[in-house]
Amino acid sequence: MAELILIFQAETKPVFLITDILYLKKSVSDGDFQQTKGIRSEQVINTGKIYGFRKFDKVRYLGNEYFIKGRMSTGYAVLMDINGKKADFSKMPKGFKTPKLSICRSISARKSQLIQAMAI
Repeated sequence: MAELILIFQAETKPVFLITDILYLKKSVSDGDFQQTKGIRSEQVINTGKIYGFRKFDKVRYLGNEYFIKGRMSTGYAVLMDINGKKADFSKMPKGFKTPKLSICRSISARKSQLIQAMAI
């Protein structure tokens, strides 16, 4: 099923375009609300950038687009798709099972909404 786009031009009839692209859109929180961890809240959680990436940044890893679900200070990341499902790399060869932030390439920085285009 093709997407129907309505475009209004100045003082003319509306133009309809049919495309084969479906845009998925999810809202995300503005920030990380948990600031500390530990039994007495003595350990501060880093909510800034690690290796130039923040949570929910859009990245390319092994030819596919993912969003960053979590980052580790050691340089590794947990990747997810737009639905929030964690990407499974258990079948990958040694060295690629846990995505490294140095291998990920940034596509776009985080926004208040995650947007991903899919061909239908």
